[in-house]
Amino acid sequence: MHAYQFHQMVSESHQITIDLPPHAPSGTAQIIVMFPDAEEGLHQTKAKPTNLAQYTAWLEAHPRKGRSAEEIDRYIREERDSWED
Repeated sequence: MHAYQFHQMVSESHQITIDLPPHAPSGTAQIIVMFPDAEEGLHQTKAKPTNLAQYTAWLEAHPRKGRSAEEIDRYIREERDSWED
C-alpha cells in the first residue's frame, strides 16, 4: 500500500479537492481525513486560510490566549527596573 499525505483546507461547503501525483495508480483508494484537536488550532497545521472568510472563521474559533497590553507593559517595566540593580 502506498500513502500520500496532503494538507488541505476544507471549504465552507465541506469539500476537499486533491490533485494526485502523475504516478499515482488509478482505481479505488481509501481516503482518511484527520482534523487537529480543537486546542491544536490552525497554527500547527500546514494548511493556511486561502481567503479572509476562512481566516476570520479561524480567529473566531481560536480566541487569543495571550497577555493583555497592561500585563505586557507591567512585565517590560519590571524587566527594565531589574536592569538598574
